[in-house]
Amino acid sequence: MKDLLRYARNGDNVILFSPRRYGKSSLIKIILELLEKEGFLAVYVDLFPVSSEQDFILRFSSGILKGIGKGVDPRSLGDRIANLFKRLIPSIEVKPDGYTLSVKFDQTAETGLLLDDLMEGLYAHVKRKKLKACIALDEFQEITELPESKKIEGILRSHIQFHKEITYFYVGSRRRILNDMFLNKSRPFYKSAFSYTLKEIAREEFVSYIEKRFKDTGKTCSEEIAKKMYDTVRGYPYYVQKLASITWDTSAKKCDSKVLETAHHVLVTMETNDFEGIWSGLTLIQKAVLKAIAKEPTASPYGREFLEKHRLSIGGTQRAIKALFSRDLIEKDDKNIHRLTDPVMETWLRE
Repeated sequence: MKDLLRYARNGDNVILFSPRRYGKSSLIKIILELLEKEGFLAVYVDLFPVSSEQDFILRFSSGILKGIGKGVDPRSLGDRIANLFKRLIPSIEVKPDGYTLSVKFDQTAETGLLLDDLMEGLYAHVKRKKLKACIALDEFQEITELPESKKIEGILRSHIQFHKEITYFYVGSRRRILNDMFLNKSRPFYKSAFSYTLKEIAREEFVSYIEKRFKDTGKTCSEEIAKKMYDTVRGYPYYVQKLASITWDTSAKKCDSKVLETAHHVLVTMETNDFEGIWSGLTLIQKAVLKAIAKEPTASPYGREFLEKHRLSIGGTQRAIKALFSRDLIEKDDKNIHRLTDPVMETWLRE
């Protein structure tokens, strides 16, 4: 957290990567809250569900409006956002329990013109108010799925390179797509940000936290069981927390191995719908290779023994592994072992 706060204060743009469910979105939101207290304009934009160029503009502009409007009296907010953009039209609806902000624009307008308007309006506001700003674009790699993605990248970069008072956090969970966006010389964002990989929380810290939480609520979880809990899901913050919560719920007074085993089974069941969604989007050969690696993590996925054991062809396996890497469904660990990125999905496929 200290590193990311320092980057923001120094105006350094950052690519923040971690696998899904590592807690990066929660971390970014905490950082934005801290920066906001220091006077920053803090903007969070979730791009994971982005479905079109117009949707991208809508999500980005709405995020900016929410950032500007946070903590502001609704009676004065209208004047503040009225002339923010030229082509985008902000609106505010005051309700008894607060207000909602939205943006309208001509759906037939050219994407580039709308994005230029958005970026120019944002920067003009920051300069006019003499602010510093931090813009977090969560799951940034999703814009590459849009038909006009290259154009969007180019326009964004053409503005961002001059936004000296604004720090951009490009947050994502698909390493290879992000690497191509920022390390490919032919891409607009080439070497335009520092790369920062979010690591798992240290084992001893998590174990100590779990023991304390159980103790504070009148229950017991030994260091041994807490370590096993951590190791069962390979230290994934989201899964460690969820597994700890399930074991707490199912423990009368003491958490033991049997309770942990049952809780782990419950966790896998709870995540099944998500895994089935991913599974349904794979080809037959991709499914076969993913299942083989789940059952037998290996440093030699193209070796004869592995291929014959799992009835795979060399050509099909090569194409499947390339696709699975691109979707960050598999990874190579520090021992060069190919394995599933998601430890709970790995368990699901083994069952």
